[in-house]
Amino acid sequence: MKCLLHILPVAMALILGLAACGDSSCYDNGSSLPLATIHLGEQQQTVSGITIKGIGVPGDELLVDSASISEVYLPLRASVSTTSFEFSRVVYQGAEPTLYHDTITFNYTPVEFFHSAECGAMYNFDIKQVTSTCHAIDSVVILTTHVTNSRTPAMRIYLTEFTL
Repeated sequence: MKCLLHILPVAMALILGLAACGDSSCYDNGSSLPLATIHLGEQQQTVSGITIKGIGVPGDELLVDSASISEVYLPLRASVSTTSFEFSRVVYQGAEPTLYHDTITFNYTPVEFFHSAECGAMYNFDIKQVTSTCHAIDSVVILTTHVTNSRTPAMRIYLTEFTL
């Protein structure tokens, strides 16, 4: 019994020590998703009435539903080299709402990347081109063409400033 009392603290210390050795950075943002910030003019702003959904994905995945956002992660599919999103914005000019629809299309190369034993493998993306229609979107500016699981913005979406 005395032997068990001496082994128990050593075993607990070993378990706690091994748990502390893990790389927790992969849990912050485990997937490589481009982060887009929303801008009106030169400033990043929270804009209301935004809906974003994937085009051509099973169930047309709804990412944002009539929300107020200042940034959004836009998931790219690793099995293809093009992903498109429908971007809708409700704008009130007077009392009447007007709904504007745009399409943002990314052309990219998925790049396999082994992060670590704890995190495993993932895909990074090399963006080749971004195109968009220009109804509610003024322009899309790419800040980095190599998208990793970093939390830094990869692009800015500049919205048209409507006179109210």
